[in-house]
Amino acid sequence: MDSTSTATKNSNSQDLIPFSYVNGRINVIEFLEAVKNLITLVDRLGKVFAPIKYDMEGNVEKIKKYEFSEDSCLLELMAKEHSKGECKSAEGVLWLNRALLFFELLFQEIIVCLQSNNYDVNMKNVYTIAYEGSVKKYHNWVSQQLFALICKMSPTLPQILKSLEVEDDISGFETRLTSFNKTLHIVRSKIDTFFKDQNMFV
Repeated sequence: MDSTSTATKNSNSQDLIPFSYVNGRINVIEFLEAVKNLITLVDRLGKVFAPIKYDMEGNVEKIKKYEFSEDSCLLELMAKEHSKGECKSAEGVLWLNRALLFFELLFQEIIVCLQSNNYDVNMKNVYTIAYEGSVKKYHNWVSQQLFALICKMSPTLPQILKSLEVEDDISGFETRLTSFNKTLHIVRSKIDTFFKDQNMFV
């Protein structure tokens, strides 16, 4: 069984809800809950990330246009939509998944910094690595300039840790973030594979 576990969020505000992939299926409700939790984390990083937050929320709304139940699989919903010659909600998944890649790469860089106790890292470089490895190639010149501005105004690593209220338990946060990022990678990769197999958005 290929699976990632689903956790229940408790009162600890910095907890991350892992993405779930069980028996080849991505439960759409659990997927949306994990994304919602991630958006909450992004919001805590400050107003500078507002454009990214709003973009993610907009794509979530597109996904919510699917008719689904508590057992519905995101991949099956997209396949059904595609079979009808439509792709509006799937396009929301596409752009959301590109944003998820950005955060996967960003979190991976942060994890490396935490493991090496490199709290003085130039976060502009970190954001740039994540951006260039994910969504930059899909953005026009205006969007690229907007992101360059976001990089300049983005918080430092110590500021990020403080905003997430984890500065007193950095080791525990590193462990949670590492675990979360593994589930994010699995689900994001499965969605990418789905689009390639269905020859969508190529």
